Amino acid sequence: MNCSKKLKGSELLELIAWGRAELLRAGIEEAQEECERILMKLCGCSRSRIYLEEHELDASGTRERFLALLEKRVQRIPLAYLLKEADFWQETLYVDERCLIPRPETEILVEVVIREIGKAPPPGPLPGGEGKKRTPLLGERLGEGENVFSFLDIGTGSGAIAIAILRAFKNAYGTMLDISGEALEVAFENLKRYKLEERAVLVQGNIFNGSGEVFPHPGPLPEGEGKNRKPLPGGEGGVRGLDKWDLIVSNPPYLSEEDWKEVQEELRFEPKGALDGGKDGLDFYRKIISGAKDRLTCGGMIALEVGQGQTEQVSKWLQTAGYDNIQRFKDLLGIERVVIARKGTG
Repeated sequence: MNCSKKLKGSELLELIAWGRAELLRAGIEEAQEECERILMKLCGCSRSRIYLEEHELDASGTRERFLALLEKRVQRIPLAYLLKEADFWQETLYVDERCLIPRPETEILVEVVIREIGKAPPPGPLPGGEGKKRTPLLGERLGEGENVFSFLDIGTGSGAIAIAILRAFKNAYGTMLDISGEALEVAFENLKRYKLEERAVLVQGNIFNGSGEVFPHPGPLPEGEGKNRKPLPGGEGGVRGLDKWDLIVSNPPYLSEEDWKEVQEELRFEPKGALDGGKDGLDFYRKIISGAKDRLTCGGMIALEVGQGQTEQVSKWLQTAGYDNIQRFKDLLGIERVVIARKGTG
């Protein structure tokens, strides 16, 4: 193949065939699809256009860039990090080594939240006495009027879960919590990508600490330009969401020590703190469940992604903590992946 400023479809097909063979030798099963995705990114075209030989693609330097990315992928660096993007739900998110790559399993959590959260609207006015009426959390999809709905996303990472919820519910307001300031920088980039930064607060800190506070009051935006974050509706001039939420959602780290020993090579390039759930993989569930109930509004919902084989224990803890209407949801393989529960209204 001769390198040229424009590569025709037939030449791109040769690149794909060669790259596929290299990735298969490296043990990467989805070799064909990954080669196509690399070329789609480099050429700025759809998959079908790659295969149209009658078209020439503006792809100066495509061959060299393709080979460079392929060399890194053979080293098992995740493709999402190489392309700086990951598809999740209905979004394409910016990702890099500062955050966990969103997983298809987490889309089940988002789907459950969007479908289930409107079944039991929390009663009464919002905190602060401003008198705005609550809407069923899904119900009318919060598209009109002054009804508002707040949620806390624990361990937000790239912001994938929060952004999916914010885009689904126009009057939703989110608090996005992560211990990693670097991950929050990525989340902020994604908020800006979808013009959602006015409806979210990014907070760096731990889950419900022992001092009685949830976490420190938010400071300047991650860009460091010194601007204060815009307060959410409710509260006395403060940020609504630092007290109670209608929804607490999380995909916490849930790999056990034994799990970590056997993970795919790609996972070792991702932040270990976003994956390591302690000796039994359940450390973060203990913390979240013990602290979340006092931070939910009456009738509010907690929704958790769980690892394989963890739903039984997580459900027991929720029951012991006094939650109602505990439900489990399976993925397409029949593996239980999501547990939700409600705080009672009594």
